[in-house]
Amino acid sequence: MKDAIMLASSVLFGVLFSFLALVFSVFVASRFFNRSYKSYEPKLSIVIPAYNEEKNIEECINSILESDYPKEKMELIIADDGSTDSTLKLLRKYKKIKVLKQNHLGKVEALNLGCKKSSSEFILTIDADTILDKDCIKELLNPFSDKNIGATTGNNNVRNKKSIIGAFQNVEYHFSNLIRNSFSKVFNNGIWFSGSLACYRKTALENIGYFKKDTLAEDQDIALEMKKAGYKTINASTAFGYTIVPAKIMELYRQRARWWIGTLQSIVKNKSLFSRKASPSILFLYINQFWWSFYAFLSLPLIIYQINYWLPYNSQSLYSMLSYFFKWFSLMGPVYVIYRIPDFGVSIYSIFGVLSGIMTTILSVAALKMFRDSINLRNMLAIFFYFPYTIVLNIIILVSLLKHRFWARSYYIK
Repeated sequence: MKDAIMLASSVLFGVLFSFLALVFSVFVASRFFNRSYKSYEPKLSIVIPAYNEEKNIEECINSILESDYPKEKMELIIADDGSTDSTLKLLRKYKKIKVLKQNHLGKVEALNLGCKKSSSEFILTIDADTILDKDCIKELLNPFSDKNIGATTGNNNVRNKKSIIGAFQNVEYHFSNLIRNSFSKVFNNGIWFSGSLACYRKTALENIGYFKKDTLAEDQDIALEMKKAGYKTINASTAFGYTIVPAKIMELYRQRARWWIGTLQSIVKNKSLFSRKASPSILFLYINQFWWSFYAFLSLPLIIYQINYWLPYNSQSLYSMLSYFFKWFSLMGPVYVIYRIPDFGVSIYSIFGVLSGIMTTILSVAALKMFRDSINLRNMLAIFFYFPYTIVLNIIILVSLLKHRFWARSYYIK
């Protein structure tokens, strides 16, 4: 029985290693690609869906007005989703902003209201808690010089990253941005799509019937529908925004549960895209989502078994136990395995663990540099102890899958 469980662990983590090796290879390959687009500055409508955003909306609007994009080419639309706070009152000071009002019908309805009332061929959608770099709008629009591109998305970095949970999310966002941009560069087609910082060709939106309410991730769904309609979606690697992330575990859970289930719904809804002829970016999106869903069910019991299996050999004292858990839940584990190779020898399991740790660290540090963050103590500690955070994310995936199967859909509504 023990041998069978250890073999299952080796197979599972071997697949995980292969997954990381693929990501690492695409990242390395992306360093040799330099896809550039000519400057393109068409008229643009900027749509901000808002519901009770009195704390954030002014910073968002000011960052747009302070951008380098020509002001005479911008139309700014706030689609208010029935706010009951001071959001509408704060908007009165902005004379050139078009404010559209509706009852509290949800973000999708607010997005569609703003997009349908816009007057430009290109529509930039921004969440009200997001602020933009000065050149973000330009970088999002330049790829549209290629008429095959239906949508672009930028890179959201974390604004509130000083807390423990914020520090981990900061590393995670950078890591995700690195993967998205690497696949987009190498295969000229994006994967995960962030609607909080995205630009669309209006005719493409019209062709597919605008945003839909039949999934919990309308941004991922619209990107896949565009691909199905023959358009490309691109990650603009030099377009940067900064967003506020959940500050509490339950907030994180609700957000990630909605994202995970919504993305699964989107890829099942658009399952016809998954074929041997599909772009590697599309194949990766589908395989990634189902692989991590499967991994979430098996990883936690196997990790618990592994820890318990070796614990008797490391429980001679309190110090040895603390040292054992420290190595398990930090990058000290791979370092320790390398150090003890002369005593323990080399096994397939240890090779998977060490190389996975090395690749993840290299990718995380590279992501910090690529997305304008610093290699400071907070970020390095978050990378060093990142493994426990991945366990939390896997638990969220597991619970969200179970809840979605047995609970009402309304649990995830925004």
